Amino acid sequence: MAQSSSEVDLYLAVFGGAFMMILLAGCVVGFIVLYQRRLLRQELTFKKVELNYQQELINSTFEGIESERKRLARDLHDEIGAALSVMRLLVGQMPAESKISPEITLLTDKYKVLIDNTIDNVRRISDNLLPNGLEEFGLHYAIEGLCEKSLELTEADINWSVEDVPEAGPQLNLMLYRLVQELLNNTIKYAEASQVDITITRSARHLQLHYTDNGTGFDYDEAYRKKSLGLKNIETRTRMFEGTVQFKTRPGEGTSVMITVPVPNPLNHD
Repeated sequence: MAQSSSEVDLYLAVFGGAFMMILLAGCVVGFIVLYQRRLLRQELTFKKVELNYQQELINSTFEGIESERKRLARDLHDEIGAALSVMRLLVGQMPAESKISPEITLLTDKYKVLIDNTIDNVRRISDNLLPNGLEEFGLHYAIEGLCEKSLELTEADINWSVEDVPEAGPQLNLMLYRLVQELLNNTIKYAEASQVDITITRSARHLQLHYTDNGTGFDYDEAYRKKSLGLKNIETRTRMFEGTVQFKTRPGEGTSVMITVPVPNPLNHD
């Protein structure tokens, strides 16, 4: 009887010890799982913070660039442009104020032409830096001016249809202007297109920029792998406003770009 009792105690001790080991192992495993989940949450939080920081850094960089562009444009217009205008006026008065030789008259005329060309170049550079009329008259006016200037640089037909969206705000309007400017520059430099179509339309929740040309097109994947600066600028500017961009292009088949950007809540009335 005593032996049987000892065997029971032994079994209880063995099973009890096994149970405690299993319980301990379960606690250890549970602790490890919880710890790993905690690490995963911390890692996700860190990545989210890092992405937010990178986005804020990108936004700050572009804001700094645009601010510097505005400063340079105003300096060119107010200081350099004004000085050139005064110089042009003084040179224009020279023949009327003194008797000079034909050689000097010819040289004076050359100076006038040179100053006039320089004034035009300063005005063109200033307009490129600071979109003419964007803040005062809206997106339609600014892009119309951009397209008309682009027509002076290409034989392609450029058609545009732009809806003004006052609720979009100056930053979003500026971003759309810069995107059209980037796309037009690429078309003029590389595409050899004869037709360009630009439309900016609005819906209740989105703005859409649709840009197409019938030029030479390109291999998008290859250009992206080579980190094309133009493509990166378009993608980064669009991402600043939580938008999406889609390229459809192949060598010899032209280029189509669709950019969709959410717009502020006041437009959500449809």
